[in-house]
Amino acid sequence: MFSMDDQDILEAVEPAEQNGDGEEPLPVPAEVPECLEPTIDFSEVAISDEVAAPPVAVTPAGPLALEPAPIEGRLRHAALSVPEETEEASGFTLFGRRIRSMLYTTDVAVIKNSNADAIFAVYPFTAQPAITQAILTVAECPVFVGVGGGTTTGKRAVQLAAVSEMQGAAGVVVNSPASVEMVEQIAAIVDIPVVATVVRCDAVAHAKVKAGAKILNVAAGKETPAVLRELRTAYPNLPLIASGGRSSLSVKETIAAGANAVIWTPPSAQQLQADMMKRYRAAREAPGPDPTEPVFDALAALEENPLESARADVPFPDELLARAHDARARRAERRKGAFNFFFPKGGGRGNSK
Repeated sequence: MFSMDDQDILEAVEPAEQNGDGEEPLPVPAEVPECLEPTIDFSEVAISDEVAAPPVAVTPAGPLALEPAPIEGRLRHAALSVPEETEEASGFTLFGRRIRSMLYTTDVAVIKNSNADAIFAVYPFTAQPAITQAILTVAECPVFVGVGGGTTTGKRAVQLAAVSEMQGAAGVVVNSPASVEMVEQIAAIVDIPVVATVVRCDAVAHAKVKAGAKILNVAAGKETPAVLRELRTAYPNLPLIASGGRSSLSVKETIAAGANAVIWTPPSAQQLQADMMKRYRAAREAPGPDPTEPVFDALAALEENPLESARADVPFPDELLARAHDARARRAERRKGAFNFFFPKGGGRGNSK
């Protein structure tokens, strides 16, 4: 910018016309600021529909939206969706995939009809490769499988981890009782991440991270947010996962505490079926939307009791049930059957006719 004094301004202005009296107009000094900041008010400017419309790409087939609509099948679609709040999680990258939500179930029907980023397949039984293979057969996303740490320890857990990797698992999970030595042995033999379950931020948790655990699964119950904050302070870049509970508020709290991915426990297939039947009965009494459309409400299904419609009576006599649960009686019957096989008349060794 430049400045001009009063004399320069007067010389630059062309001579004005004289007034009727023949006198020159009086010079008026003008002050020009050094910096001009023009402003325009667009508050009342109407925006054209062409500008406000979503962006499209022109193709030989016609205009195509740059954000395509989701593709769903007529019969197959993600009937069971994880809570929308999981999208707010930062996630962690595993072999090029971004994981924000994990489904905690081993039900293959639920796994096949969900949209979770990964499957968290941990169950309270001895880990078996056959169960892992069944889950991997139906899952269309990475699967984290449990390999022990509580009842199953030592070489068996290490071997299960190696077999799980060969089957195609994306990660192996060890329970909180797993020793630091067990975590170290598994981390040394597999090339997939070891997920160590911890219940508090203590020396054991730090030792498992040092032993090779790539992900920590926080399972501290109601203290989970507090433990997450402590671990996040100690490990700013370590992936942390934790259960998000049932409500959207608890999911947000878990994410705010520092969890990169949320583990969501879905309703069982029996609960979903009970909820669907309730909807069918209600639709029959008060017709509304198409009752054949299987719309699930996950929160409502979680409150369902899958046995509410089960019959109270059992078509078996009480004595048969008692005998079926009596192991001693079953063993006695087997011995008796074997004895009668060798002595069909029941006479015994010393009896003769």
